[in-house]
Amino acid sequence: MLQQKITAMNQCTVLIIGAGPVGLTLACELARRHVDFRIIESSAVPTHGSRAKALQPRSLEILNDLDIAEELIPQGYTELPFRKFNGSQMIGETPRITFPRNDTRYPKTLLLPQPKVEAALRNKLEGLGGKIEWATELTDFTQQDGSIQCRLENPNWTEELTCTYMVACDGGKSTTRKKLGINFAGETHHTQQLWVGDVEVEGLKPDAWYNWLSPVFGMAFALFPFKNSNAWQLQAVMPPDENGNVPAPTLDGFNQLFKERTHMEGVTFTDSSWQSIYRVNIRRAEKYRVGNVFIAGDAGHVHSIAGGMGMNTGIQDAYNLGWKLTAVINGEAKDSLLDTYGEERIPIADWLLETTSHRQQVMLAGATSGKTGFDSLATEDTTQLNLNYHGSSLNIAGLTTASGLQAGDRVPDVQLTDGSWLSDKMRGPEWKLLLFGNKQPTGFHKVLNVIKSDAALRQAYGLSEGAVLIRPDGYIAFITAKAAEVNSYFGSSNFFAIN
Repeated sequence: MLQQKITAMNQCTVLIIGAGPVGLTLACELARRHVDFRIIESSAVPTHGSRAKALQPRSLEILNDLDIAEELIPQGYTELPFRKFNGSQMIGETPRITFPRNDTRYPKTLLLPQPKVEAALRNKLEGLGGKIEWATELTDFTQQDGSIQCRLENPNWTEELTCTYMVACDGGKSTTRKKLGINFAGETHHTQQLWVGDVEVEGLKPDAWYNWLSPVFGMAFALFPFKNSNAWQLQAVMPPDENGNVPAPTLDGFNQLFKERTHMEGVTFTDSSWQSIYRVNIRRAEKYRVGNVFIAGDAGHVHSIAGGMGMNTGIQDAYNLGWKLTAVINGEAKDSLLDTYGEERIPIADWLLETTSHRQQVMLAGATSGKTGFDSLATEDTTQLNLNYHGSSLNIAGLTTASGLQAGDRVPDVQLTDGSWLSDKMRGPEWKLLLFGNKQPTGFHKVLNVIKSDAALRQAYGLSEGAVLIRPDGYIAFITAKAAEVNSYFGSSNFFAIN
């Protein structure tokens, strides 16, 4: 018996397309700010393939602001070594490269499968009162007079929905981006393709990230064991045929390729729960906004997987956009604030494409020479802690502190004299103000979270008198020697509505 489809006409303020890490981060940001939204996902259930497997330090800081970083830490690795082979011959083992620094509580990359991150975000969203509408697809939309008319389809119903804003977090093949007519400029590297998958392995100890290096393939084979799991992520370079095609991966194919490239006896893949082909695409959308529709994550940028920054950059896109949408929706800011989303995030995407392409070349050169594998990918920049918005029109020129801090910098975290972290005091969706010195003026416009400095904070920030105004996404907006000048930031800005 055919199920009856019911057409409804409803409204919401923000429609989020896609319930991966990017859409979920944005949904959590809106939910904790009590913004009306809906989030839809075309898949009927959460995807299970491991896909991305790295949370960089900057993303961990964001997830700490959402109060879920600490639950993720025990689920992944930060210290797993690289074990390198040439065929069946082990040629060395190297520890993970880390970049110690005292301005974050999360200096190390956390390695865990993407579904773990998504599960934590879903749980957080549910706790905030949000829910995902599964098996629901945006099939058409039009914009007119500041509103968006959407058609949603589910196996059981169709719906005509009117929303004020829409954010497409629907991946590199984004149908929303295509509908908007946004050019996705770049290139596809047809000669650089990989088999990837999740497998169960017999015959190897799950205590290292195994890399098989080859003068022919570069990275001939790689196996990464997930913590507290029987699953490993498999990666293997697969040169395409003369037509640019690569055969579909299978469990038998994985086993055969492993034997051909490693000549290692006693190792078998006994099961495979996910298989895919990865093609290197290096592309960036020419703009992130058309009217009241925005794109985020892979819908705006795709790149080499080298360095593990794709999911992270998408999470950071959502974190940038969420507070700005809220401010405009609540009448606290002008529509022009939303233009700073693309202004700030597009340069980050350009940096991302350049950096990952370079790290890919470094990795392939090292693997082909038989010296290094994935251990060559990490740099201090790939932590994403050094990214900044120095050129943003949201900044107002002010002081540069003795420690070099200026408007547009990420706010350094500091372990305070009582042993706690500054980030614990900063958790939440408000603007923050760090006050330095004995003068403690009150009555700040908009600023809801005022934090008084201590000796550790004064030393780390290189400021003894004045104030640091911090945006809701943890970047410095203004530094002044006179705390009373903070209100001038909002009064002189072209973005904020003064009531």
